[in-house]
Amino acid sequence: MQTAIARMLPAILRLPNPENSQPWDIVVRGHCLEVFHTSERDRLGPSPDDLCVLGLGMIAEAISLAASTEGLSVRLSYFLEGRCDREPWLRAELEATGCRADPLAAALTVRLSDRRRYAGGSLADPVFREVEQEESTAEGVNLHLTDRYPAEFLAQVEAADRLIFEIPDIRHDFMRWTRFTDKQILSTRDGMPWRAFLRQPERWYHYPQSRLWWLATCLDWFPAWMMRFEEFLFDDSGRPSPAGYDDCAALGCITTASDRSDDLVAAGRLALRIWLLLNLRGYSFQAMTNVTCIAYPQRLGRWEEPASIIPELGEAYSVLQNMFGFSDQELPIFCFRTGRPIGPFPEKARSLRRDDRVRWAD
Repeated sequence: MQTAIARMLPAILRLPNPENSQPWDIVVRGHCLEVFHTSERDRLGPSPDDLCVLGLGMIAEAISLAASTEGLSVRLSYFLEGRCDREPWLRAELEATGCRADPLAAALTVRLSDRRRYAGGSLADPVFREVEQEESTAEGVNLHLTDRYPAEFLAQVEAADRLIFEIPDIRHDFMRWTRFTDKQILSTRDGMPWRAFLRQPERWYHYPQSRLWWLATCLDWFPAWMMRFEEFLFDDSGRPSPAGYDDCAALGCITTASDRSDDLVAAGRLALRIWLLLNLRGYSFQAMTNVTCIAYPQRLGRWEEPASIIPELGEAYSVLQNMFGFSDQELPIFCFRTGRPIGPFPEKARSLRRDDRVRWAD
């Protein structure tokens, strides 16, 4: 069992998380995996805590997929009432049953987030029937797909991206996870490599620009006026999302029936399965959670930032609803874009992974 768990762990540790902060730690106790959350590594301004539970759903799904490759079944128990870092949020008990491997497990080691321009694609592609089949078996969540990109949605995405640089706490938290030197990349193994921001091939002038932002990071000096020049100084990374979506096959939105933990976990499990399925079928995928990070708490009356900061975001929920056509009872929790890749993903831009997130208990 221990050998099987050791083979499973690399795939589990490749999971997506905000800014690649890697806030999850795993303790192995015999045939059980306990997953702990670290709040300090998951802070990003006013993002709702419920997004952490969404991420836990991705972990749960990855454990189940990885276990299936070892002929193991999994019994999952969640402990989410207090959401305390001192106690595990998830316990996975493994049992040898000789079950068959889930085909999606093959995508765990190739899953990636691609922010580049895409080469098109179509909702008529059979892969989207497979995607809809995944949604039909999930409870408490719905998936909505569209190949329409109305101007008001593009304005919302741009406004949500601007919010990162308008609110000091969010700006600080976003920049602290960007790794601007190769030394940082090798020493931290987390965060976002600066090359991941480049939508055009790397050029010589990107190197001195990365050193400029490395200095700003070290000094913790990100005045608002400086951030306004960011996209001109450092490729177009001032826009975490593209300025248009005519290159996509589709945009997707996962909604939950409520803000209950079981619905949020279900949303995370579905999001990861869709992500893996699309990657497995040759489609690129980019999570786009900036708008849902605002629309979700707004709908629940938990959004604390004044509307005067970014006035366009006051209608975030209704813009998403009009675009995707979900009901008033649904809560948008996860958006994504997908399309055919323009070419091989640059190896140097792949996500970093820490190797100190697992502890083997006696």
